[in-house]
Amino acid sequence: MDVLTLSRWQFAFTAFFHFVYVPLTIGLSLLIALMKTWYLRTGNKHYDDLSMFFMKIFAINFAVGVATGLTMEFEFGTNWSEYSKFVGDIFGAPLALEGLTAFFLESTFMGLFLFGRGRVSEKVHTLSAWMVAIGSTLSALWILIANSWQQTPAGYRIVETAQGYKAELTDFLAAVINHSTIYRFLHTVNGAYITAGFFVLGVLAYYIIRKRNVEMAKTGFKFAAVFTLIATIAQVIIGDLHGYEVAHTQPLKLAMYEGKFQTEKGASLDTFAIIDQENKQATPIIPIPYLLSFLSYHDFNAEVKGIIPLIEEYQQKAKEYEQMIPVLEQKLQTATSEAEKQSIKDQLTEATVKAHAYNIKYEDLPSIFLVFTTFRIMVYLGFAFVLLAFIAYWKAKKGTLENSKGLLWILVLSIPLPYLAGLLGWISAEVGRQPWIVTGMLLTKNAVSYLPAEQVALSMAVFTTIYLILFGVFLYLMFKTVIKGPASSLASEPIPTTTPNPSLTTTFSKTKEVK
Repeated sequence: MDVLTLSRWQFAFTAFFHFVYVPLTIGLSLLIALMKTWYLRTGNKHYDDLSMFFMKIFAINFAVGVATGLTMEFEFGTNWSEYSKFVGDIFGAPLALEGLTAFFLESTFMGLFLFGRGRVSEKVHTLSAWMVAIGSTLSALWILIANSWQQTPAGYRIVETAQGYKAELTDFLAAVINHSTIYRFLHTVNGAYITAGFFVLGVLAYYIIRKRNVEMAKTGFKFAAVFTLIATIAQVIIGDLHGYEVAHTQPLKLAMYEGKFQTEKGASLDTFAIIDQENKQATPIIPIPYLLSFLSYHDFNAEVKGIIPLIEEYQQKAKEYEQMIPVLEQKLQTATSEAEKQSIKDQLTEATVKAHAYNIKYEDLPSIFLVFTTFRIMVYLGFAFVLLAFIAYWKAKKGTLENSKGLLWILVLSIPLPYLAGLLGWISAEVGRQPWIVTGMLLTKNAVSYLPAEQVALSMAVFTTIYLILFGVFLYLMFKTVIKGPASSLASEPIPTTTPNPSLTTTFSKTKEVK
């Protein structure tokens, strides 16, 4: 494998393992804060005990997540140095803010929550839970701002330096609130809520099956079922809005999501399709007429551009930028004022960079089958989650959980599914924006460090070993904590006692009277 392929595999591997820990951290933080707040409102100690228990789970995920996340930041400098040179001034700011604000907020108040029970007031203890939740959400926000900027860049200009071309921040607010930030933030964070919701449901279902902490488990189960049902329904709405945004800002990604090689008016939504990338065609399986056009543009007859026409469109755009270069060079020679010269230089720099970035070929595209399939499975899992969450809520409301062993086992076995949906979503989103690492500005193949392939292969082997060891430790701690279960407060669970035998009691009393 060449250095580009190895670097991409290494980053994909480290990002994959890092994201195993992230969604539960984000989702549990809010669920814990809500449980603690509900305890303050109702006085039910079950919520207090459950919040303490799940904060221990949170701490395990947080620790391993931090360890795996640090490696990724170093990779930008080691494996993707050309990328760092080009967008480091913009991409680095959100990452720095994430560390300065979110990380310290999470870690400080997590410690206060874990070790402050009984040492601080209940209101302060609850406040610490909310600060952890805010910190986790801020962490997600800053990371997603950085990632979204790569998808839909804004608030920048391209300048030429002694080290080459680079993007320079001109409008911080525009860069932060770019076209996709809000949609991607809501979609990712709400996905984390779903992950946490099903994790809690699965763990509590396990306790009900094993008849351990049953009353506590049933109390927490109903609470988590409401939380999860709201999150799953919200995700359908958010996903639709995000798809609408992708259609308008990243049409090539949409075309790969849907396996559309040619432009269609009144485009059908294919439940599945056989993708033939070599022959540039897809055979749809159970197409739903007009639905894709409606979902993408809210118009049943709207035009959905195909992969082939879009590539031709980008190639034409590259030619237009190329034609601008000599014209701008001529204008630069005749410019009189410094302000005019600087303006022309900026235009010339942008034209040079974008002429190269838009000059893509069909062969530069990623696996369309991979993008199409991962997107499909993620969507189908999302709808399945709505149904499962509704059934869980209905059974909890009716008080028939203990008689629903089948559902309880399904929930236990479903714990990995939201993780899978999230990872598949990231695969479709990140692979789907190829061949660019920054859309319309920098090709992925031009962002990699010029390293010997052997060095990247060695570092990948080392990372793989370390990450697998960390994952093993993580699983051990998680299983150990879950199997041990939450500690019940006094009188929060009925204590089993032996019922006296009436005949023995009577005999004992008569014997005492005789004596």
